Amino acid sequence: MSSGDPNCGLCIAQFQERWSSLPEIKDHAEDGCPYCANMLEGLLYLIPDLESRLGQDASLRFERRCKITVYADPNGSLKDSCPNEKLKLQYRWFMVDDQQSYEPEGNTASENSFVNAKRWIQDCLANHKLCGNDEPFVLPTRILDLGEANEGESLLGIRLIEPLGKSGRYVSLSHSWGGELPLSTTAATLDQHKAGIPLSSLPATFRDACHITRRLGLRYLWIDSLCIIQDSPKDWELEASQMASIYRNSWLNVYATASSSPSSGIFRSRQAVWIAADDPEDETLNILFPEAAKLRQDLRLSLRFASVHPDFSPYADPGRQKDALPLLTRAWAYQERLLAPRVLHFGPQELFWECMQNLDCDCGGIKLRPEHMGTYASRNTTAELPPKVSHYAALHVGISQKGKISEDKRRKKLLARWQEMVEEYTQRSLTFSADRLSAFSGVAAEMVDALGMQYRAGQWEENLPEALLYERSDTTTMARLAINDLRPAPSWSWASPDAPVCFLVPLSGPSGWDNPVVHAEVLEMRCVPCGTDERGQVNRNDSYIILSAQLLKASLCFSEDPYLVPNKPWTDIRDAVAKGAVGPQKRYDLVHLYMYQRFAELHHLEMFLDGRTLTHPAPSVEALSLMERSFMLVVMMRAKQIQQEKRALREAYLKMKEKMKSLSTMLAGLESMEEAKKRGVEM
Repeated sequence: MSSGDPNCGLCIAQFQERWSSLPEIKDHAEDGCPYCANMLEGLLYLIPDLESRLGQDASLRFERRCKITVYADPNGSLKDSCPNEKLKLQYRWFMVDDQQSYEPEGNTASENSFVNAKRWIQDCLANHKLCGNDEPFVLPTRILDLGEANEGESLLGIRLIEPLGKSGRYVSLSHSWGGELPLSTTAATLDQHKAGIPLSSLPATFRDACHITRRLGLRYLWIDSLCIIQDSPKDWELEASQMASIYRNSWLNVYATASSSPSSGIFRSRQAVWIAADDPEDETLNILFPEAAKLRQDLRLSLRFASVHPDFSPYADPGRQKDALPLLTRAWAYQERLLAPRVLHFGPQELFWECMQNLDCDCGGIKLRPEHMGTYASRNTTAELPPKVSHYAALHVGISQKGKISEDKRRKKLLARWQEMVEEYTQRSLTFSADRLSAFSGVAAEMVDALGMQYRAGQWEENLPEALLYERSDTTTMARLAINDLRPAPSWSWASPDAPVCFLVPLSGPSGWDNPVVHAEVLEMRCVPCGTDERGQVNRNDSYIILSAQLLKASLCFSEDPYLVPNKPWTDIRDAVAKGAVGPQKRYDLVHLYMYQRFAELHHLEMFLDGRTLTHPAPSVEALSLMERSFMLVVMMRAKQIQQEKRALREAYLKMKEKMKSLSTMLAGLESMEEAKKRGVEM
């Protein structure tokens, strides 16, 4: 057999997709094909029970980008219990002297992983202007001191210190609390932690972060639960307001991407194998096919179970990777990832690199270089770029291009990026909904500097009233938001509903609105922060907007078939608004923002009635924007009317519940009588 048999499925699979089978690979391996020999050995090493598990005639699909899917034999032992079982793997061929290859080691704590990490860091420090250089910054209020760097990887003394303005390089940790209360600094333990923290007392994720910091040659590490006094609202608020500088000034952010809790640790074992083919038992094959013999000596196979790469696309659904990459679903961690100049992700099988100008990973499966980004200033949208790259590209244009492009264009690009970030951020989860604004205050601080606009509870005052046009983008997986005092923000803020949101007047992309005609005016706006952080939690009851707008009387109808809904005045709303429909001054509450005359099906009722509240003493809001073919409205209801309807519904429910209880008692009595009659008992 030659070095590449035209009849061999594996040889062909290098150039096109191809189906094969386990018996076929066995046959070609016995015939001396080095590719099949390596692949068979690798499969049996990773999956020793391959034949018993998937059947002797398991089929293999060799896909492009070096992926394999192994399907169970439809006639195998699992055909009844698990007929659709399949395994996904990744492979890579290389020669023994290939400089781009390396032998995968046991886990993500391996020396090779850290060689890659150090290479990414040095390349970023040397070549990426946006990411910043190696200069030290002023250390945060408190930080963990791991000891002198010349002590090697030893972690004999860990102390919480207050550096008091001292400068240095430090690592920040992003991790998920996962419902656990990790080791924390409180007023009672502050002095104890200053005296020293035993390494053994740290949860696994914190211990691993200490080892990573030391192996990278740094002395200082910032971990939120240990560097903020957790039972001091004043200290928590103060440090939360400094999140932008804490993460932005960190030399590196270690992202525990695959960890779901402090106890689960950062490092993961790789399920991979590195194979060199054995010589065939029949020596004549080496004599007859010397090229194949040479290939067998030099050919290597890297085979592993398919690695889950983070989906860095701007429209990625973080929930799809929740099991493998849980930290990507957390809202606080999303902000930390955007703020830090360099992020080192520790995934299930490999390391991922993310900075302002580059993406990379151990296996080389994801790459984005500066030359791939093009000129950001000329882009209509950031949708083609990963979130972190988009964020810093927008900030760079917003600051460096000031005075070089029109102020309107500069601000529009920044506001477009703001909309994208809000939509990405609200897809992620918070343990406490009250943190909705606080967990985004660091990003807001950066945007305040770039925009030079007034930030009010998630909204930009100069971008009102158009910014009021947002809606819940997910009404099936989120619980209906109750109208109560637990909402984290006033209804005119996107932070009010505890659900993903989207903006109805996009400022970028193919559906971007260039010059919407606005039929509303902000007369007054008041936003009262709960504490010293003006970008954090606000006093919802004391924050309001007064609007002056056209008013149109409308009916809200619901139908399973929108085409059967009779024509109502609101179906001709565009003409009515154009004619200047007005109404009396009332006190109203905001019910929903909707567009394109959409009708709601009964099971999508919450799309229209999602419980957000806008209280103000001015005229009700109507058409905020009107275009040739599309219009958008804010639908209002009287605040008093909503409360009355809620009270009436509650009373009706309680009455119905009481009637059902009485009916149940009556039915139980009738059943007892019937049973007694059957037994012949005299009643």
